[in-house]
Amino acid sequence: MTALVPPDLIPNWIPGEKIADSSHLDWSGLTLKGYHYPDQEAKIPLMRDYMIVIYEGAKAIMQRSSGGPWHSDAVEKGVISLLTRAEQSVWRWDRPIRVKHIYIGHEIIEQTANQVFEKDLDRVRMDDRVRAEDPIIPLYLKMLESELQGEGLGERLYIDSIRTQLAIHLLRHYAKVEFRPPKLGSFSPRLRRMMTEFIDQNLTKNITLDDLAGLARLSSYHFSRKFKADLGVAPHSYVLSRRIKRAECLLKSSRLPLKLIAAECGFTDQSHLIRVFRKYLGVTPNNFRNSA
Repeated sequence: MTALVPPDLIPNWIPGEKIADSSHLDWSGLTLKGYHYPDQEAKIPLMRDYMIVIYEGAKAIMQRSSGGPWHSDAVEKGVISLLTRAEQSVWRWDRPIRVKHIYIGHEIIEQTANQVFEKDLDRVRMDDRVRAEDPIIPLYLKMLESELQGEGLGERLYIDSIRTQLAIHLLRHYAKVEFRPPKLGSFSPRLRRMMTEFIDQNLTKNITLDDLAGLARLSSYHFSRKFKADLGVAPHSYVLSRRIKRAECLLKSSRLPLKLIAAECGFTDQSHLIRVFRKYLGVTPNNFRNSA
């Protein structure tokens, strides 16, 4: 299998004078480069990342071919080109150009797409574009350039935020996303037991969907679908059924006041307990206790 080329090795195929580089800052999944290029014809290798080219100089004629006809367009300050990953092509331009490259990893695009669409992805595809008028990407470039000047407050969080916003922008405007039918399957007996025990042991607390999804190491969306397919009810409904079951047990076995039973079962207050109990069992807690 041919190795994909990372941003640091791209100059082996596109020679030019480097004027900016973020490699030393270890922005995971995101790289900024800047170059002065002479007019030339460049064979683009199988790149590891997507490349966004932001033009900063005077107008030039940019041409691209992937073995077929040449596509030609003018590029100048304020417009961009987009080069996809893992695809060979040939680009040429008729005069020296000054550009900045933003590279973003395919895994970042896929992770963001999973969060945005909350579906099982089959493929995310972005095709080459010789010219696109995009007022947003140059703004992200300015933010990244400011980070090159020195470490600012919250640098890592700031870069993480830019990377996510840039990935969402690309998905919205340039990507073709294909989905596959979900394979829900079942939880293992061990994991199912771990989840149900966790719920029963934490009924007095606020059990969130993220808490349960974390046990299964799934996103909240995928966990909810798998939980309902496996246990027959949504996670919230299951937790509520366990709260009611504990309330039944305490009503039968003790003379605790209703407000304490409500607290022991994770209801917000006595009124909440009465309302839910009546809705699901058709009787009030006191009538249930007296008939037990």
